[in-house]
Amino acid sequence: MSLIINFPLLLLLIPLVRSNTVGELDFTDHTLGSPIINRSSYFKQDFRLGYKLKLFCEASGNPRPRIVWYHRGIEVNPDHNRTIRYSIHGTTTSSHLDVDPTSIGDKGEYECVATNSKGSQVKKFLTEYQY
Repeated sequence: MSLIINFPLLLLLIPLVRSNTVGELDFTDHTLGSPIINRSSYFKQDFRLGYKLKLFCEASGNPRPRIVWYHRGIEVNPDHNRTIRYSIHGTTTSSHLDVDPTSIGDKGEYECVATNSKGSQVKKFLTEYQY
């Protein structure tokens, strides 16, 4: 559930999360600028060995978030078969991770981590190869 408050030239989106039966309420105010992952690839990604694996992640925040990719808990660095591209528009950062050609070692969990000085958010992807 979200509470939307409209002010002239200002739109606040404040998620409300109900918690346990004793009536506690978790209030997260994303207007403070912590990163929010707006769009991304689907969670489950299948790829054919020797072909391209493509993952996408887009996050907004204030200040603009930095995106870092991880594979099985280790930061992904561009190399001979891994390319990371970034696109920046205002307070939004988009990133594409391409693995081409893929091998058996490219399967497993990937994470897109969006971070700024106000916090971070993680989007996970599970990849599996096909013959």
